[in-house]
Amino acid sequence: MILQSMKFKEFQDCKALLDILNDSKYVMKYKYDIEGKFEEMIDWFLRVKMGINSRPIPVYMGNDKKVNLLELYMVVKRKGGHRIVTSNNLWAMV
Repeated sequence: MILQSMKFKEFQDCKALLDILNDSKYVMKYKYDIEGKFEEMIDWFLRVKMGINSRPIPVYMGNDKKVNLLELYMVVKRKGGHRIVTSNNLWAMV
């Protein structure tokens, strides 16, 4: 499986993972593994590219419930993306 060898060292690595997310059958089959890689990608991006070390991954809501970042990404993508969700005030629904 390609996910096991995937490392995040540049933006192209992030794009490779995001491209995999376009294959819904693959995502369903390897969802648990993809969730871990997705969090790893976000952690890499925040720490290395943005210099942000204060945001813990995984993310938890106020009630100590873990936020599934992959699911959040997929829902926002299905709704048309960040810009559409924001301009149509859909965040409460998301």
